[in-house]
Amino acid sequence: MLVLAVDTCLEPGSLALLREGGPSLAEASEGGEMETVPLPPGWRSTALHEEILRLLARHGWSTKDIAGYGVTTGPGSFTGVRLGLTAVKGLAEVHGKPIFPVSTLEVLAAAAVANPGRDRERAVTNPSRDREGAVADDSDKWTATSDEPKLPAAGSLVTGHSSLVTAFAPVLDARRGQIFGAVYQVERDEFRPLLEETVCALRTFLARIQAAGLQEVRFCGTDLAPFLPEIEQAGWAAGSAIPVSPHLAGVLAQIALRRLQKGLGVSVLAADANYVRASDAELFWKE
Repeated sequence: MLVLAVDTCLEPGSLALLREGGPSLAEASEGGEMETVPLPPGWRSTALHEEILRLLARHGWSTKDIAGYGVTTGPGSFTGVRLGLTAVKGLAEVHGKPIFPVSTLEVLAAAAVANPGRDRERAVTNPSRDREGAVADDSDKWTATSDEPKLPAAGSLVTGHSSLVTAFAPVLDARRGQIFGAVYQVERDEFRPLLEETVCALRTFLARIQAAGLQEVRFCGTDLAPFLPEIEQAGWAAGSAIPVSPHLAGVLAQIALRRLQKGLGVSVLAADANYVRASDAELFWKE
């Protein structure tokens, strides 16, 4: 089975192909073979289709060979969300294939779990109950076909050392003094929301985490530097932050393949954007 993943919610965006079994695309792994590529600067909707076709052609495939499509549905750039979702829905409609829409925040959490270097560090807890985490072993197998962080095998996003942390809190800049955020718990390769997706001030988000009584939390995002002072001021240690690559398509492809194997895809009509916050046109609409 071949999965195509498209992320255009974050800059600059990325594509990934993940194949279950078969000849290796690069370095073999026990869960599948993958190639992840960033989109070129200044890409637009037409260039997105060209990049997809170029990636497929490199391995002798065409769009009819794709068994399912993973796509980030937001939050993120309004234009980016629409372009990625529209491209995937068009291809899925033509070939009658399922779509696996995933929140950008959930993919960020998955990327944090898949980051072996950071997860081998100390599991940082809320200061009220801080304790040292054990050092994990190095038994996991990894593969990557670009300069992206190495990822676990496609069969499992949950590694042994991720059990040191009970909650992952992805954070994205939503501008206007707000962030997009959520808190997820890893359960059998899936991510269960502990705090639903929200858009609010970072201080409010941190207060909600504390009010929920969450003991161990790792904050993750593509650019956490602007948020670290306030996170530390709220009582979390600097080591509680996990930076992840903005090229999310590789992790997205793993999620999509796993859901394809379980028959959890949705139809073209059911796949929709997840803006979390209304668009500017809606916010500033005047009758």
